[in-house]
Amino acid sequence: MRRLCLSAVLLLLVQVLSAASVTGGLSIREDLFWSEEELDKVDFSAPLEDEEREYYENTHIYLVTASPSEPVYVFFGHAGIVVDTPDNEPVMFDYGSFSFDDSFYVNFVLGRLYYRVIETYESYRMASFIMDDRTVERIELTMTPEAKKATIGFLSYNVLPENETYLYNYYTDNCATRLRDIYNAATGGEFREWAESIGQGRSFRAWSTPYMAPSFFFAFILNYLQGPSIDRPVTLWDACFLPDILMQATEIYEGKEADTVYLTKTRTPAPLKYNLTARCFGIAAIAACAILLTASKHKAIRVAGDIISALGWLFMGVLSLILVFVMTATNHDVTYYNFNAFIISPAVLALAVLHAASIGKKERRNAIGRLSAVLFAVAAVLLVMKGCIMMTGYTQDNIAYYAIALAAYAAEIAVMKLSSSRRSR
Repeated sequence: MRRLCLSAVLLLLVQVLSAASVTGGLSIREDLFWSEEELDKVDFSAPLEDEEREYYENTHIYLVTASPSEPVYVFFGHAGIVVDTPDNEPVMFDYGSFSFDDSFYVNFVLGRLYYRVIETYESYRMASFIMDDRTVERIELTMTPEAKKATIGFLSYNVLPENETYLYNYYTDNCATRLRDIYNAATGGEFREWAESIGQGRSFRAWSTPYMAPSFFFAFILNYLQGPSIDRPVTLWDACFLPDILMQATEIYEGKEADTVYLTKTRTPAPLKYNLTARCFGIAAIAACAILLTASKHKAIRVAGDIISALGWLFMGVLSLILVFVMTATNHDVTYYNFNAFIISPAVLALAVLHAASIGKKERRNAIGRLSAVLFAVAAVLLVMKGCIMMTGYTQDNIAYYAIALAAYAAEIAVMKLSSSRRSR
């Protein structure tokens, strides 16, 4: 009866904390530049004088992409737009620039990602990409002279100190989506209409996870922290948040291939797929085996098992606390309504403490097992609920974390049963 009550309380917390997910967010700066709103004000077909027409007919605008690199924030590649006019050296406009000043870290934690657009010489940016051995591709965008003038005017206006800052969002407002929106405006909305007609059947999560392949640790944490909002199927238009996909879509729409400015000598492209779930099933097996070590008759093995288990539960408990914080008190909207906070909840910190205490003379196997039984019941109920919700076609892609949680809780329960059986004998 006690277990049922505890399970009911925890399930109630699911609803309470989900409801607490911030929908309005924290206050943000009022001087931010919202490109789609500003693009709507620009006339991309305003008539030109004859001299102007000749000038812009000899002006070239290019989409440029650089392949993924290190550190983590360039795992996904980069996109920029180059303007080459008859009377100036080519310049490149880059969205997604930021500086590590004193306020950056606080704003980053709170989800207030204030990024900027910067203007630099194309030669400088190309040299930087090549120095990092990143593949660089470039394609000229087909625009009317009128659209070229409007695009350059918009970029020049956007790069002004009072307009350069915007609120970054990895999936909907990043270095690639800003260029996508500009190109779409220059085509009179035809690019978006075409791209939205192409359904990809993949979610934001499925598109982005392969780019995390260089680091399982990063992929594990980032996917744990992100909720169901990134698990709906998206169109090619949405998938253009990735620079590689934006380039591919532009090639198809333009009917021509991009030029390879530089080809990497050491880097491999991001894989088409990255099976995080399969890897997490392996982690689940390892975690269960480590916990089962605590049932050994040999003290040294039990101590090793308790140390490993305590560290594992400590890591997951701290990660869960971080999730609860960002889900309920920040502008990180991709974390909202995240059930991972209940599958592996902050309650596992108690398991870490109990395992640490078991290293001493008195073991806490019963306490560990009872708490694990409650957590197992909650996770199992949530899994059943997930199965029912899946019938609607909308659910969170988090089977990997169910596997780890259920395997670990079950191992803790098994150790309790085995220890009790030995004592009774």
